[in-house]
Order: sequence, then structure tokens, then C-alpha cells
Amino acid sequence: MQYITLAMIILTAALLWWHRLGMVRVLEISARSGHAVEARDDHADGGMSRAVLAPENPFAFTCTLTKSAYAWPYCGVHFLLGRDDGGIDLSVFDHMTVVMDRAGPGEHHVRVAIRNFERGFSTVADYRTQKINEIEFTIPPAGSVTIPLGLLRTAAWWNSMMKVPLLRTGPNFDNVTSIELYTGSLSEMGTHRMHVQAIRFEGKWISERQLALALVCAWCLYGASWLALGMVQYRGQLRSEKARVATLTVINRALQLESQQLADLVKHDPLTGALNRQGLRDVLLKDQESNADGQFDAVLFIDLDHFKRINDQHGHDVGDRVLKQFAAVATPVLRGSDKLVRWGGEEFLVLCAGIGQDNAVELARRLCNRLAGMAWPEGLRVTASIGVAAIHGSADMGEAIKRADAALYVAKRNGRNRVEIATGAHAQA
Repeated sequence: MQYITLAMIILTAALLWWHRLGMVRVLEISARSGHAVEARDDHADGGMSRAVLAPENPFAFTCTLTKSAYAWPYCGVHFLLGRDDGGIDLSVFDHMTVVMDRAGPGEHHVRVAIRNFERGFSTVADYRTQKINEIEFTIPPAGSVTIPLGLLRTAAWWNSMMKVPLLRTGPNFDNVTSIELYTGSLSEMGTHRMHVQAIRFEGKWISERQLALALVCAWCLYGASWLALGMVQYRGQLRSEKARVATLTVINRALQLESQQLADLVKHDPLTGALNRQGLRDVLLKDQESNADGQFDAVLFIDLDHFKRINDQHGHDVGDRVLKQFAAVATPVLRGSDKLVRWGGEEFLVLCAGIGQDNAVELARRLCNRLAGMAWPEGLRVTASIGVAAIHGSADMGEAIKRADAALYVAKRNGRNRVEIATGAHAQA
């Protein structure tokens, strides 16, 4: 039994080490992979840009960006992975690496979009109904960028166009039909030459959670067998056997705690510590399961005023410091039952439980006053516009967020640094 235990420990350590350094599967899209490639540009949208594939290599193309009546000139290529509703499953991969050479004016901004045929929303007849998961980045001189797939976000206009329920607005990669690579939104006009050497998707053959579960099951099975054999052969060593079972229990608990910590990281915004959209979805799901009428009574939609100007004039590092300070300032103003959510960029939500609309408005005003009176980085004056909406049951959450968002825009039109209520009569902060 000692030799078996030693073998189990060595096997466990070897599997964990192999999982950390290897156990990787790779899907590569390149000129060697045989995937079909199509050039795309803004002609279909009324633009004048032109994308032309190189005849000797379809993964190389020339893009001539031209200003026209179309506000967002672009061109790029589509790598076709499937037809109609028959895509491939990329959800088993963790990250994507883009390797490319590019020559042209200005910084080399690139936008990657992954189209996923979404059951219940997408139709074969209209490719625009496929969910667009996208991200924009800059190609460094080395010509290689590795991006965790979790950083991609579903295009907001697609969610709005398809009227997607909140809990299904996140990115999805289980039925991918194409990968699209375009010039970035900040790319300068002129001729850009791009050569996509490869787009690689990498991921573990077995996830960390699955490996941990398998190891725990193996250890538990081993422990149970060891106990059964010990009861038959070593009744006098029962106390020692129980101690070994306790050791296995400790290992199991440690793995569970680690898994919970990883789950918590996924649900929170790493910059501000506020809940992210995944965390919001989990909160709403738990709310629906625990109380059919919902525990939240009001929602605050918060937008930091002129935040783009802060980023443009002082840089994104200062913008990040402002966002972190906002979360730190807002937390003591809010009550323990309130949930702070980073909705996106400089937009935040606050879900208020056990509070009426009037008290929610008062809470929003206190937050506005607190922000206006704080000292901010670089001597900035930071204020916020807030829309307040009452929630009538958990089924009204999505509608309440829309009404709060509409009230927020009224606050911005009325001069910013104020609170508006999502009713026919708007209250001034």
C-alpha cells in the first residue's frame, strides 16, 4: 500500500505539472490549413475602401482605406470555418494567438471578430444574425499577439438588434462559422499591407476543474479501497486508516476552495473589484431561485461624465485610476445589500434591495455629491450622471435597466452631474 500511495502522489504531481506546462491542443488557421478566405471592405456600406487578396497567397492582402461618406472605413478578410449553421466548436480553447506582418501608415490597429451561429437567434439566410464576439488591439513589432478568449465581448449593437435576453448576452464560441480580421477603428487612411501567417487557438485537453475532479475521484476511490482492504487485513490499524481519510478530505477541501476562488475571480471586474456582467447574471439567477418576486427594488445606472475626455487628455492609466477610485468612493456610500456592477467602460449599475424609489434617489444624490467633493488624480473634477428606475419583480430587471439607462441620458442632456428618475416627471439632483 505504501508503494501504491507513493505512485498516486507521483501520478497526481505529474498530471498537475503536465497540465500546467503541456496537455495543449492546437487549432491553426493558416495558408496550410486549407480554409477558404474572402476579402471584405466597406463598399457594401457605401464606403470607398478596397481590399484585394494577393494572388500568390490568399492570407496576404492589400487594404486601401479611403475616407468617404461612410463614417468608419474598413477592410479585411474572412476565414470561413463552416457553412450555414454548421460551424466548429472553439469553446474548448482558452486563448487565441494572431501572428501577422503588416506595413502601412500609423499604428497597426487590428480588429478580430468571431461569428458564432447562435441557436434560437441566428438564421441561415442572414449572416448578420450570427453573434459577433470581437476585440480590437494593436499588433506589436514582433507581429504576434496572444488574447484570452474571455476578453472578447459580444457586440452591443448585435445584442440590441437581436433583442437578446441579458443572461445570453455574453460571448459564445460553440458553433463558429468564420473568423474576421479587419483594420482597426483608429487605423489611418492609406494603403496597408497585411500578411496573416497564422491564427492559432490553444487550450488544454482537459480543464483544470475536470482534472481536479478526476484526481479527487481517483483519490476518493483509492481511499475507499484502502479502507475496505484495511478493515479486512488490518483491523488493528483502524485509527491510522481514519487519519489517512482525513488527509484526503483536507485535499478535497483545498481543491474546492481553489475552485471557488477561481469562480469568484471570473465574476468580478479585475480593475475595480465590482461585479462584472457574469457576476450580475449569477446574482440575478440566485435571486430568481430564492424569491420569485425578486429581492431588488431599484436600479441606478451611473455614467462618469466626460470620461472619454479624461482618457484622451491624461491617458488610460489616469482613467483606470479614476475608475478604481470611483469604486472605492461608491462602496462606503452604498448599503451592504446593494450590488455594484461594472456595466462596461465608465458605466456602472447599482442594484438596491429593500429600498423605495425615493430612498434610491436620495442614495444616488449622496453619491453624486460625494463624487463632486472628492480629490481626484491629476486635479480632475469627476462627476456622474445617474438614472434611477424602480423594479417591480425579478422579471422586470431587464426593463428596469433600460428605463434607468433612458433616465441617465436625460440627466446627460440636462447638464450632467445630476439624478433623473425613470418616470414621466424627472427629478433634478
